[in-house]
Amino acid sequence: MKLVGIVRKYKSTKAVKTSNVLIDYLKSISIDYIVIYSKRDAIEKSLQDLIPKCDLCVTFGGDGTLLYAARVFSRYNVPIVGINLGGLGFITEFKEAEVLECVECFMNGFHSFEERMMIDVNIYRQDQVLSTSTGLNDLVISSGGISRLLEFEVSSNTALIGIYRADGIIVSTPTGSTAYSLAAGGPILDPTMNAFIVSPICSHSLGARPLVVPSEDTVRVKVLSKNRAVTATVDGQIGIELRDGDEIRVIRSKTLTKLVSVGKRSFYDIIREKLAWKG
Repeated sequence: MKLVGIVRKYKSTKAVKTSNVLIDYLKSISIDYIVIYSKRDAIEKSLQDLIPKCDLCVTFGGDGTLLYAARVFSRYNVPIVGINLGGLGFITEFKEAEVLECVECFMNGFHSFEERMMIDVNIYRQDQVLSTSTGLNDLVISSGGISRLLEFEVSSNTALIGIYRADGIIVSTPTGSTAYSLAAGGPILDPTMNAFIVSPICSHSLGARPLVVPSEDTVRVKVLSKNRAVTATVDGQIGIELRDGDEIRVIRSKTLTKLVSVGKRSFYDIIREKLAWKG
């Protein structure tokens, strides 16, 4: 291992303090590193050129920090270790005291990879591509200002699923099934699966329920709300303003997020702990 990418939660003194432990260790064994802060709109070219050369990315923060790192590093197939510094942390598997242990396990080959499906979100306006984004968790389409009921036409490929009147629509990956989709009543999927979850947010119809759609399909959401402020958000970090008639197409991305696991705890261990499941 020659180069490690370190991603710190933006404006977090705890992330700086905890990552410095790793930095001191890397210096002691003559391994180079770069440091990037999450929620940066642009990364300096000098750092951008080094990202594809990283052998490992280690994030210090919560799930949001890892989601940021996934967009930056996954396109170059760089594996990611997520260090959870508080909060729920469904994706960030490791605790702060475990950082050196898991990095050493990675260096010595005592690890495995979990490949997580990502989504490509393409927004069309009058048949022209307005925006393209990639995410690990979800696409959320909701009111961009005062909360008002919105209307959407949702399809899988060319087959109409339905017309929803709701506060919004979520199209989630299995990894994102424990995020906003879960709060909206969606199911929890094993994160290594390949599928979409389409979940209405506070639908005006009691019959509208979350739906699992094959990842081979294209999920299409058309905005049918005139004179409404509507926003599409990818992973809670990339926002695009929408208009009536815009169509959002979600497909399974060719890019995968590769998470490092050292077998300390399974996904079911994590959700049992975080959701306080009792037998």
